[in-house]
Formats: sequence, structure tokens, C-alpha cells
Amino acid sequence: MDLIQVNGQPRYGRFDHVPSRINLDDYIYKTPYGQILKGWRKQLKYKKFKFCGLQHEHFSIGIAIVDLSWAGHGFFYVYDHLAKKVIEWNAIQPLAMKTQLDEQPLFSQSYFKKSAYQFDMQHANGVRYIQVTKHGEIQLKARIFCAGTDALSLCSPTGINGWTYTQKQTTLAVEGFFISPDQQQIEFNAHSLAALDDTCGFLRPETAWFWLSCQFIDKNDRRIGLNLASGVNESFGNENALWVNGRLYPLTDVLFEQQSEMTWSIRSLGGCLNLMVETGWCRFENINLRLIGSQFNQWQAKVSGTVAHEQVELVTLDNEYGLLEQHYAKW
Repeated sequence: MDLIQVNGQPRYGRFDHVPSRINLDDYIYKTPYGQILKGWRKQLKYKKFKFCGLQHEHFSIGIAIVDLSWAGHGFFYVYDHLAKKVIEWNAIQPLAMKTQLDEQPLFSQSYFKKSAYQFDMQHANGVRYIQVTKHGEIQLKARIFCAGTDALSLCSPTGINGWTYTQKQTTLAVEGFFISPDQQQIEFNAHSLAALDDTCGFLRPETAWFWLSCQFIDKNDRRIGLNLASGVNESFGNENALWVNGRLYPLTDVLFEQQSEMTWSIRSLGGCLNLMVETGWCRFENINLRLIGSQFNQWQAKVSGTVAHEQVELVTLDNEYGLLEQHYAKW
């Protein structure tokens, strides 16, 4: 199944299987006034990014590659919750130089390079390969296994003339190693978990969202994953989902509310989900260039509460590690 239909418009809704191809060339993009845009004018409107979150005991790791057409962006961090130490690096490439982001769902090869760092992300045969190097020395090497875990695959209308495709998986098994803030090489193990977020489309030129990602192994030895969002992908379904041992269970709309400087609540329409989130270290950026800008917060968080779903036993969270994100973008 191609994402773009023969009429030049996307398929919408949640998909049982990920599209075989994001056939962007077949998409007919029109301005709100009906003018068809092609070539570089169309490409400038197209945004895409990949993010991987890794959880290993008390270490949380994030890697991202972003292609905004007019700029490429990459960031990487390793946060030690116990020692409260972090390795963090990020950079912007004007005109997306040395930035290759391949958005194809089944087979893809992406990279970002600037100064000392290079990120490589490859996907083939249900496995995601990720490598981060600094001055040629490997800082992280991960092999992430996607088979056997349901994928959230969703395409939504965005604004008057756009669309957003997002594909997410969580609680994935991972092999490899990383370098800690104390410069120790640490191996991933059977309890390490990985989450993938691949998104592309013609997003609103001014947009904002809240997002929570949480993955852990509960007291019943179940692999539990949560993906919750507000402000994006809400016009035909939503991207809110619970994973239990690799199986995806859709959730209703949620509301993010900040209770204090370091405390948030998240609750669902209908009351089946009630979470409290305590935030800690934050990956932060604040860029205001008038015509373009970004205000980005991605907090390391601890999540507590309950999630009820009629098809699974009650899920209880007790200070589980997670990510809470608030993002405003004008692009």
C-alpha cells in the first residue's frame, strides 16, 4: 500500500500495516488558494524527523535527525538519572547540508553530520540500526528489533491543505552499547527498551504539541509502552496508544495540564487514564528568528498513575522513567 493514492491525495486513518512507500512525488500539493506547488516550493513545505528513545536501567538516551528542508537538525543525549549527569550535543545544518532523512517505512538510510559527530540510522528487514560517532569513535551502537510489536501507523489531515504521517513503536528489544557520562561502556541487556518515532508530512506552518513517551517492565513482567499526544494528529483519530507485550491498544483523547513548575497531569476523555508526571533535566532550545522559530522542551520525567483498558489488566505506573515534550514551532 502506497501512502499517496492515484488521485494525488493521502490515505487517512490508522493502518493495520505500515505503508510500503511514502510516494511524495505523487502527492498534489495545493496552497489554500488552489495553486499547485511543485519542485522546491513543494519541498520547502515538507517536514520529516526521526527520534529514538532508549531506556537502560537508570540511563535514558535520545537521538534525533530532523529535516526541515531549509535546515537540518540533530541532537543526542545520554542522561544518568542516579548521578544526574548528562552528555548532550546538538547542531543545525543550514539548508540541510550533510543531512539525509529517508522516510520510507520498510527500507531506509538516514544520517546527520556536523563537526565531530555523525549519526547513522538504517532500517531493513524489521531491524533499526543506529550508530553515533564522535571523532570517529563510537558513542552508541544499537540494533533494535521491530518484529513482533505492533506499529502505530496513522495519517491525519493537517490544516486546510496538509497531512501528517506518523509511525511509532515502543518497548522494542535492543542490543549494543553506549558510552555513559562517566565514559564507561555499558551494554544493553534483556531489560533495555527502545522506542521509535518517524514522522513526516506537510505540517501546519505554526504548530504546537505535547507528547509523552514511557516504556518499562511492570511487576507482572509485562512490557508496557505509552504514547500520548495533544495538539497534533487529532483531526481523524489520534496517536494515543498503550502497548502490552507488543500488542497495541488505542486510547481516547488526552489533556496535558501543568500543575506546577515541575508537575504535570495527563488525563483521558472518559477518565480511564490518570497520570502524574514529575519533570527533571530538560533538553531545551529557544530560537526566535521572527519568520521561523522553535521553543522546545523535552524533560526527563517520572510517571505515576493508572491506565485502564477493557482488554487488559489494569496498568499501574510507579515513578517510571519517561519523556515529556512541549514543542512550539514556526516553520
